Amino acid sequence: MTNEHIVFIPGVGGREWLWRHQQDALADIATSEVMVLDRQATRAEMAEHVLAHAPEVFSVAGHSLGGWVAQEIAARAPDRVSRLFLCDTWTRMAPGTIAYLDHYAAHLVRDADGALDAHFDQLLHHARYADKGFCARLRAWQRETAPDTCVRQLRALAHDYATERLLPRITADTLVIHGRQDRVVTEEEARFLTGGIAGASLALIEESGHCTPVEQPQAFSAVMRLWLSRAGETAPAERVAESVALSARRRAV
Repeated sequence: MTNEHIVFIPGVGGREWLWRHQQDALADIATSEVMVLDRQATRAEMAEHVLAHAPEVFSVAGHSLGGWVAQEIAARAPDRVSRLFLCDTWTRMAPGTIAYLDHYAAHLVRDADGALDAHFDQLLHHARYADKGFCARLRAWQRETAPDTCVRQLRALAHDYATERLLPRITADTLVIHGRQDRVVTEEEARFLTGGIAGASLALIEESGHCTPVEQPQAFSAVMRLWLSRAGETAPAERVAESVALSARRRAV
Protein backbone atom coordinates (compact mmCIF):
# COMPACT_ATOMS: atom_id res chain seq x y z
CA MET A 1 0.00 0.00 0.00
CA THR A 2 1.21 3.49 -0.80
CA ASN A 3 0.25 7.01 0.17
CA GLU A 4 1.22 8.28 -3.29
CA HIS A 5 -1.43 10.39 -4.99
CA ILE A 6 -0.98 11.65 -8.55
CA VAL A 7 -2.80 14.57 -10.12
CA PHE A 8 -2.80 14.12 -13.90
CA ILE A 9 -3.26 17.25 -16.04
CA PRO A 10 -4.07 16.94 -19.78
CA GLY A 11 -2.91 19.25 -22.55
CA VAL A 12 -5.04 21.51 -24.74
CA GLY A 13 -8.39 19.87 -25.42
CA GLY A 14 -7.42 16.76 -23.46
CA ARG A 15 -9.61 15.06 -20.91
CA GLU A 16 -9.57 11.92 -18.78
CA TRP A 17 -8.94 9.74 -21.84
CA LEU A 18 -5.38 11.04 -22.13
CA TRP A 19 -4.31 9.46 -18.83
CA ARG A 20 -6.56 6.37 -18.74
CA HIS A 21 -3.75 3.86 -19.25
CA GLN A 22 -1.50 5.42 -16.62
CA GLN A 23 -4.27 5.56 -14.03
CA ASP A 24 -5.13 1.90 -14.57
CA ALA A 25 -1.52 0.68 -14.80
CA LEU A 26 -0.40 2.45 -11.63
CA ALA A 27 -3.50 1.84 -9.52
CA ASP A 28 -1.72 -0.74 -7.37
CA ILE A 29 0.91 1.77 -6.23
CA ALA A 30 -0.87 5.14 -6.36
CA THR A 31 -4.26 6.73 -6.15
CA SER A 32 -4.88 9.32 -8.84
CA GLU A 33 -7.26 11.80 -10.41
CA VAL A 34 -7.39 13.80 -13.63
CA MET A 35 -7.93 17.54 -13.31
CA VAL A 36 -9.21 19.07 -16.56
CA LEU A 37 -8.38 22.77 -16.50
CA ASP A 38 -10.95 24.03 -18.97
CA ARG A 39 -12.48 27.03 -17.21
CA GLN A 40 -9.47 29.06 -16.11
CA ALA A 41 -8.03 31.89 -18.21
CA THR A 42 -4.39 31.95 -17.01
CA ARG A 43 -1.65 29.57 -15.85
CA ALA A 44 -1.85 31.12 -12.39
CA GLU A 45 -5.58 30.39 -12.15
CA MET A 46 -5.01 26.82 -13.30
CA ALA A 47 -2.30 26.25 -10.70
CA GLU A 48 -4.47 27.78 -7.97
CA HIS A 49 -7.31 25.43 -8.88
CA VAL A 50 -5.10 22.35 -8.58
CA LEU A 51 -3.57 23.49 -5.29
CA ALA A 52 -7.04 24.20 -3.88
CA HIS A 53 -8.35 20.72 -4.74
CA ALA A 54 -5.30 18.44 -4.39
CA PRO A 55 -4.22 16.69 -1.18
CA GLU A 56 -1.72 18.36 1.09
CA VAL A 57 1.13 16.37 -0.49
CA PHE A 58 0.86 14.92 -3.98
CA SER A 59 2.65 14.18 -7.23
CA VAL A 60 1.70 15.85 -10.48
CA ALA A 61 2.00 14.68 -14.08
CA GLY A 62 1.30 17.13 -16.88
CA HIS A 63 1.22 16.73 -20.65
CA SER A 64 1.97 19.72 -22.91
CA LEU A 65 -0.21 22.53 -21.46
CA GLY A 66 -0.56 20.29 -18.40
CA GLY A 67 3.23 20.27 -18.00
CA TRP A 68 3.27 24.05 -18.40
CA VAL A 69 0.82 24.28 -15.48
CA ALA A 70 2.63 21.61 -13.47
CA GLN A 71 5.81 23.71 -13.49
CA GLU A 72 3.86 26.59 -11.95
CA ILE A 73 2.35 24.30 -9.31
CA ALA A 74 5.71 22.84 -8.32
CA ALA A 75 7.34 26.29 -8.18
CA ARG A 76 4.51 27.77 -6.09
CA ALA A 77 4.24 24.92 -3.60
CA PRO A 78 7.56 23.07 -3.36
CA ASP A 79 6.60 21.69 0.05
CA ARG A 80 3.49 20.03 -1.37
CA VAL A 81 4.68 18.48 -4.66
CA SER A 82 6.74 15.34 -4.06
CA ARG A 83 7.26 14.09 -7.64
CA LEU A 84 6.88 15.91 -10.92
CA PHE A 85 6.38 14.31 -14.35
CA LEU A 86 6.66 16.74 -17.27
CA CYS A 87 5.63 15.23 -20.61
CA ASP A 88 6.09 16.69 -24.10
CA THR A 89 6.30 20.18 -22.66
CA TRP A 90 8.61 23.19 -22.75
CA THR A 91 10.11 26.12 -20.90
CA ARG A 92 11.28 28.54 -23.65
CA MET A 93 9.39 30.24 -26.42
CA ALA A 94 10.42 29.16 -29.92
CA PRO A 95 10.23 31.63 -32.83
CA GLY A 96 6.73 31.77 -34.27
CA THR A 97 5.06 30.17 -31.25
CA ILE A 98 2.65 32.99 -30.45
CA ALA A 99 1.76 33.45 -34.10
CA TYR A 100 0.94 29.75 -34.35
CA LEU A 101 -1.19 29.78 -31.17
CA ASP A 102 -3.10 32.82 -32.40
CA HIS A 103 -3.63 31.23 -35.82
CA TYR A 104 -4.81 27.94 -34.30
CA ALA A 105 -7.26 29.75 -31.98
CA ALA A 106 -8.66 31.83 -34.85
CA HIS A 107 -9.00 28.70 -37.01
CA LEU A 108 -10.93 26.96 -34.22
CA VAL A 109 -13.36 29.88 -34.02
CA ARG A 110 -14.24 29.80 -37.72
CA ASP A 111 -13.84 26.06 -38.48
CA ALA A 112 -13.30 23.82 -35.47
CA ASP A 113 -13.16 20.53 -37.37
CA GLY A 114 -10.73 21.91 -39.92
CA ALA A 115 -8.49 23.33 -37.22
CA LEU A 116 -8.40 20.07 -35.28
CA ASP A 117 -7.63 18.09 -38.43
CA ALA A 118 -4.79 20.44 -39.42
CA HIS A 119 -3.24 20.26 -35.95
CA PHE A 120 -3.73 16.48 -35.79
CA ASP A 121 -1.36 16.08 -38.72
CA GLN A 122 1.49 17.34 -36.50
CA LEU A 123 0.75 15.41 -33.33
CA LEU A 124 1.81 11.80 -33.87
CA HIS A 125 4.81 9.74 -34.88
CA HIS A 126 4.48 9.22 -38.63
CA ALA A 127 3.96 5.46 -38.29
CA ARG A 128 0.94 5.97 -36.04
CA TYR A 129 -1.09 7.48 -38.87
CA ALA A 130 -1.25 4.03 -40.48
CA ASP A 131 -3.33 2.82 -37.52
CA LYS A 132 -6.72 4.08 -38.70
CA GLY A 133 -8.57 2.78 -35.64
CA PHE A 134 -6.25 4.56 -33.24
CA CYS A 135 -6.47 7.80 -35.22
CA ALA A 136 -10.28 7.61 -35.34
CA ARG A 137 -10.46 7.15 -31.56
CA LEU A 138 -8.06 9.99 -30.92
CA ARG A 139 -9.94 12.34 -33.26
CA ALA A 140 -13.22 11.46 -31.53
CA TRP A 141 -11.70 12.03 -28.08
CA GLN A 142 -10.41 15.44 -29.15
CA ARG A 143 -13.91 16.48 -30.10
CA GLU A 144 -15.22 15.81 -26.59
CA THR A 145 -13.93 19.27 -25.67
CA ALA A 146 -15.82 22.33 -26.92
CA PRO A 147 -13.85 24.52 -29.35
CA ASP A 148 -14.26 27.62 -27.15
CA THR A 149 -12.53 25.75 -24.33
CA CYS A 150 -9.54 25.01 -26.55
CA VAL A 151 -9.46 28.65 -27.61
CA ARG A 152 -9.38 29.76 -23.97
CA GLN A 153 -6.51 27.36 -23.24
CA LEU A 154 -4.56 28.52 -26.31
CA ARG A 155 -5.00 32.16 -25.33
CA ALA A 156 -3.75 31.37 -21.83
CA LEU A 157 -0.63 29.87 -23.40
CA ALA A 158 -0.10 32.86 -25.67
CA HIS A 159 -0.44 35.24 -22.73
CA ASP A 160 2.34 33.67 -20.63
CA TYR A 161 4.09 30.90 -22.57
CA ALA A 162 7.64 30.82 -21.20
CA THR A 163 8.34 29.19 -17.82
CA GLU A 164 12.12 29.47 -17.53
CA ARG A 165 11.92 31.78 -14.51
CA LEU A 166 10.05 29.07 -12.57
CA LEU A 167 12.65 26.34 -12.92
CA PRO A 168 15.06 27.37 -10.12
CA ARG A 169 12.16 27.22 -7.65
CA ILE A 170 11.24 23.61 -8.46
CA THR A 171 12.54 21.14 -5.87
CA ALA A 172 10.31 18.13 -6.61
CA ASP A 173 11.81 14.83 -7.73
CA THR A 174 11.42 15.50 -11.46
CA LEU A 175 11.30 13.27 -14.53
CA VAL A 176 10.90 14.81 -17.98
CA ILE A 177 9.30 12.30 -20.39
CA HIS A 178 9.46 13.16 -24.06
CA GLY A 179 8.50 11.56 -27.36
CA ARG A 180 11.71 11.28 -29.35
CA GLN A 181 9.94 12.27 -32.59
CA ASP A 182 7.81 15.08 -31.12
CA ARG A 183 7.36 17.71 -33.86
CA VAL A 184 5.54 20.22 -31.61
CA VAL A 185 8.19 20.43 -28.87
CA THR A 186 11.74 19.46 -29.79
CA GLU A 187 14.05 17.05 -27.99
CA GLU A 188 16.46 19.97 -27.56
CA GLU A 189 13.78 21.81 -25.59
CA ALA A 190 13.15 18.75 -23.41
CA ARG A 191 16.86 18.57 -22.62
CA PHE A 192 16.97 22.29 -21.81
CA LEU A 193 13.98 21.89 -19.49
CA THR A 194 15.61 18.93 -17.75
CA GLY A 195 18.85 20.85 -17.27
CA GLY A 196 17.00 23.78 -15.71
CA ILE A 197 15.56 21.76 -12.81
CA ALA A 198 17.95 20.63 -10.10
CA GLY A 199 18.31 16.84 -10.08
CA ALA A 200 15.86 16.23 -12.95
CA SER A 201 16.24 13.30 -15.36
CA LEU A 202 15.07 12.81 -18.93
CA ALA A 203 13.34 9.73 -20.37
CA LEU A 204 13.03 9.65 -24.16
CA ILE A 205 10.31 7.41 -25.54
CA GLU A 206 11.06 6.04 -28.98
CA GLU A 207 8.55 6.06 -31.86
CA SER A 208 6.38 8.70 -30.23
CA GLY A 209 5.34 12.18 -31.23
CA HIS A 210 3.59 14.79 -29.10
CA CYS A 211 0.98 12.46 -27.56
CA THR A 212 3.27 10.07 -25.70
CA PRO A 213 0.79 8.97 -22.97
CA VAL A 214 -1.50 7.51 -25.66
CA GLU A 215 0.99 6.80 -28.45
CA GLN A 216 3.24 4.67 -26.22
CA PRO A 217 1.08 4.07 -23.13
CA GLN A 218 2.85 0.92 -21.92
CA ALA A 219 6.28 2.55 -22.11
CA PHE A 220 5.05 5.73 -20.48
CA SER A 221 3.37 3.89 -17.60
CA ALA A 222 6.42 1.65 -17.11
CA VAL A 223 8.73 4.64 -16.82
CA MET A 224 6.40 6.31 -14.31
CA ARG A 225 6.28 3.09 -12.28
CA LEU A 226 10.08 2.92 -12.26
CA TRP A 227 10.32 6.48 -11.02
CA LEU A 228 7.63 6.06 -8.36
CA SER A 229 9.02 2.76 -7.11
CA ARG A 230 12.69 3.57 -6.80
CA ALA A 231 13.89 4.17 -3.25
CA GLY A 232 15.58 7.53 -3.64
CA GLU A 233 18.41 6.47 -5.90
CA THR A 234 18.86 7.96 -9.36
CA ALA A 235 17.32 5.63 -11.93
CA PRO A 236 18.75 5.21 -15.44
CA ALA A 237 15.50 6.68 -16.76
CA GLU A 238 16.50 7.38 -20.36
CA ARG A 239 17.92 3.92 -21.01
CA VAL A 240 14.99 2.16 -19.36
CA ALA A 241 12.47 4.29 -21.27
CA GLU A 242 14.05 3.42 -24.60
CA SER A 243 14.22 -0.31 -23.90
CA VAL A 244 10.63 -0.45 -22.70
CA ALA A 245 9.46 1.50 -25.75
CA LEU A 246 11.11 -1.04 -28.07
CA SER A 247 8.92 -3.80 -26.69
CA ALA A 248 5.78 -1.68 -26.42
CA ARG A 249 5.84 0.27 -29.67
CA ARG A 250 3.65 -2.09 -31.69
CA ARG A 251 0.96 -2.57 -29.08
CA ALA A 252 -2.36 -0.82 -29.50
CA VAL A 253 -3.84 1.50 -26.91
